[in-house]
Amino acid sequence: MKKLIYYFLFISTIMTSCLPIEKPRNEVSIIPETFMGRDNIDLGTVNINNTKVTISVWDHGQIDGDIVSIYVNGKLFIDEEVLDGPNFPITFDTDLEFSGYNYVLLYAHNEGSIPPNTCTISIDDGDVNEEFVLRSNLSTNGAVNIVVN
Repeated sequence: MKKLIYYFLFISTIMTSCLPIEKPRNEVSIIPETFMGRDNIDLGTVNINNTKVTISVWDHGQIDGDIVSIYVNGKLFIDEEVLDGPNFPITFDTDLEFSGYNYVLLYAHNEGSIPPNTCTISIDDGDVNEEFVLRSNLSTNGAVNIVVN
């Protein structure tokens, strides 16, 4: 009988550890009003299906020496990098921490030779690949909502 109880507890532990962990859900935008002393400008919303994403970033339009930092939900992923064209994107993988609303924010360290600082961002969740343009200058940050359905 004791072995049966241990066996049941063992199987229960394995089964519950295999269940997916449900992420907290944001029902509204979580883009903060300001970041690093600059106002944040909400530039729109992108809808995706999965929290695990690949994000690629490159200079939008003419390559003009834009230097950027990219934040996802306030966490730094690209730190003061010079952007190149679409053939040489800066790419990283992340698992968004929320279902519902998340955000990506562009912080400009300069405006390149053609203001404002602009970048194209691609978000690929395996089902959906969305591209959008973020723009920023030395007094505002550009941000976009990423909603995981």
